[in-house]
Amino acid sequence: MLGFLSMSDSLIIQGNRVALRPPQKGDFDFLSDLRNDLSLQRQLMIEPSRYTPTQVRAWIRRRTQDSQGVFFVVITDGPRGFVQLTQIDRRRGTSNLGICLARAARGKGVAMEALELLEGFARRKLRCKKFTLRVLRINHRAIAFYHKVGFQEVGLLRRHHLDGKSWRDVVRMEKRVK
Repeated sequence: MLGFLSMSDSLIIQGNRVALRPPQKGDFDFLSDLRNDLSLQRQLMIEPSRYTPTQVRAWIRRRTQDSQGVFFVVITDGPRGFVQLTQIDRRRGTSNLGICLARAARGKGVAMEALELLEGFARRKLRCKKFTLRVLRINHRAIAFYHKVGFQEVGLLRRHHLDGKSWRDVVRMEKRVK
């Protein structure tokens, strides 16, 4: 089961070049590599650490069995990343967005199309009206992307995240789902 819906591995949200689908066994090595990329962990505000296969499986299980979330692998000609919604509040129509792409998929429109697909799914199936997210203030590329797809800055958490050495500011952003 994935989030609020009874989803099988056959659920695919298809776009022009990008598709979203629940993780499959064949995605494990790719997701494990993403989960163990220390620079990505820092950007995603995860405590830098190496994750064992057992820990990666537990992470995938938590993400896919979360009754207040959805988790999809982003596919082009193979897995390229993931998108997720967490803390979905169906009554208020809000959720937190997370997106993570492998380096090779960045700057090619994959994130934009994946977000469009996720937004349509969230609006139709989950009745989401607003996405929120947090991003490191020093992650200028991500902030520029979020602005480009309609997010607005709504707050700044000063010295909010310790990245191992330094305290970093975190920008809070939100977008009305259309």
